[in-house]
Amino acid sequence: MDEQNFKIQLEDGTEQECRAIITFDSDDHSYVLYSIVDEAGNDSEEVSALRFELDENGQMTDFTSLETEEEWEMVDEVLNTLIAEFGDGEEDFFTISDENGKEVVCEVIHRFELEEFNKSYILYTFADQENMEIGEIFAACYIAGEKGEVQDLLPIETDEEWEKVEQELASLNQK
Repeated sequence: MDEQNFKIQLEDGTEQECRAIITFDSDDHSYVLYSIVDEAGNDSEEVSALRFELDENGQMTDFTSLETEEEWEMVDEVLNTLIAEFGDGEEDFFTISDENGKEVVCEVIHRFELEEFNKSYILYTFADQENMEIGEIFAACYIAGEKGEVQDLLPIETDEEWEKVEQELASLNQK
C-alpha cells in the first residue's frame, strides 16, 4: 500500500492527521491500522485501528470505532502477523488478558535465559502507555513459538528465580 495520510475528527471537534499502515477487509467491513502523525510529520509508535468506508473516489471515509471483541481480536491477529512477518526484530509484541478479560498489547523489553533453571524469561511493559504506571516493568517465564514470539507466559515460581531476574534487570539499568 502506498503511504496514505488521512484525518479523523476527535471528540473535541479537532482533526488529527493519521498515516495508514495497512488496510484490510473482513467479510463485513474494511479496516485501517494507523499511527498518529504529529505536527512535525513524525509517526507515533502506537498503532490504532478503525473501520472505514470508501467514497466514490476510492478515499477512506466514514471512520468508526471497532465495536466487538471479535473485531479487536481479528485486528490484533493482523497486527501480530505483520510484526512477526515484517518486523525488524527489535520490537516484539504479544497480547495478554487483564483481570477484566480485556486484551492488552505488551512490548518485550528484554529476553534472557537462566541456565540454572532451564527457562527463558522476558521483561515487558504495556505497549499502550496510558494503561501503564511510569516505570512499570513486568517479568515472567515464557514459552517461545516457532519464530521466537511469546506463545505463553508462565509464573516465576521461586524466590531464587526472582532474585536472578532482579539481577538481570539491575544489569540492564546500568547499561
